[in-house]
Amino acid sequence: MLKLLGAVCILLATVSGFAQLRVALQQRVAELNDWLAAVRLLQSEMNYGLLPLPRLCELAAGQIGGAVGRFWQVLAAALQQGEPLALPEIWQRLLAAQSPDWHLLPEDLPALAELGQGLGSSGLNNQQRLLALTEQRLQRLAAEAEARRNRLARLLGGLGWCSGLLLVCLWL
Repeated sequence: MLKLLGAVCILLATVSGFAQLRVALQQRVAELNDWLAAVRLLQSEMNYGLLPLPRLCELAAGQIGGAVGRFWQVLAAALQQGEPLALPEIWQRLLAAQSPDWHLLPEDLPALAELGQGLGSSGLNNQQRLLALTEQRLQRLAAEAEARRNRLARLLGGLGWCSGLLLVCLWL
């Protein structure tokens, strides 16, 4: 009876471990979509609302949840406090501080870093071009992440069960 209980525990541990990997793949897709929504919000507000950047960041934080929303919330607070650093430095510092909490891959971060370098530092036309370029890059990254998630989700589920059964067989 104890061996059976141990076997069930091993099987459940491996299945849940691989399920966490599947959740991380889904979180990456969700975070990229949140960044895409933030860029689209910035585009529309820059075109029609002409709000100041701290207010845009507050608006993005209010409409986007999760880790990406917290980034915009902290950025808005930093801009409203009138920190002595310029926006690109604040952006890079926040990106470095908060990106370990995200599920994004290292190849996703350059698009976000470039957004911070150009946001608020040039004319409206240049910022609109930057946002359009960032939107295209984020769309491509989100599509790749979605395809990767779809491709690997079933594989990870099967690996969880197979590795658990293998460990149980080796243990017994």
